[in-house]
Formats: sequence, C-alpha cells, structure tokens
Amino acid sequence: MTHVNLDTQPEVVRQFVLALSVSPDGVVLESAGRPVACVVPPPTSMNGASAEAGEWTEEKNRRRCELIDRKYDHGLSPVEEAELAQMQDALHRMIDQVAPLPLDAARSLHQELLRKATRAQDANQA
Repeated sequence: MTHVNLDTQPEVVRQFVLALSVSPDGVVLESAGRPVACVVPPPTSMNGASAEAGEWTEEKNRRRCELIDRKYDHGLSPVEEAELAQMQDALHRMIDQVAPLPLDAARSLHQELLRKATRAQDANQA
C-alpha cells in the first residue's frame, strides 16, 4: 500500500482528499462513468497508530488470515480490503526487519549476468 503525506500536497489536493474522507462507507471516484479508485477510511483497528514492525502479534496474524480467507470465499468490503492491505504491509515490514532477504547476493549475480550478456552480445556482433 502506498502512503502519501497530505501535508506536502498542494492545498487544493488536501481539501479534495479530506472532503472524500467524510463518508464512513468510502467513496468511488469515476472518470467517464467508470470507477477508477475507491477511497475508504482506515480501519478503526489501525486508526491513529501505524503498526510498527515489532508490534506484530498472533491476534493481528489471526485477523489477517481471517480476512484472506473471507476475501477468497466471498469477497471483502472496501474497508476490509484497506484493513487487509495495511496488515499485509505491516507483516512485510516486520519480515524485512527480522529476516531481510539477502539482496546483496542477488544484486551481485544480476550484475555478473549483465556483464556476461554484454560480452556475448559483443562477440556476436564482431
């Protein structure tokens, strides 16, 4: 989920977005009669305090699993979709903190493969 700081946006954008957040059921933005975005208020369980990676609990994981099951069983409401996205984001941040992927090795391998591809391409052109 992408986070946008409204404090850094032009005043007209801030006012527009804040006006959208009045409806507790959310708002669907349309262009040419087609929906392009859905704005829903943050879930009350996450409101006011962003979940830090170290605060991941068994209860949060149980709720995340429940939402995933419900999503594939019969779908989620827009508010539940937002809650799930925030929970997934919090889980990924926690995983990155406690068990980050070894990206340095992957980057080195990628650079090596690019060098080999360039050498092979140069050899074919000669």
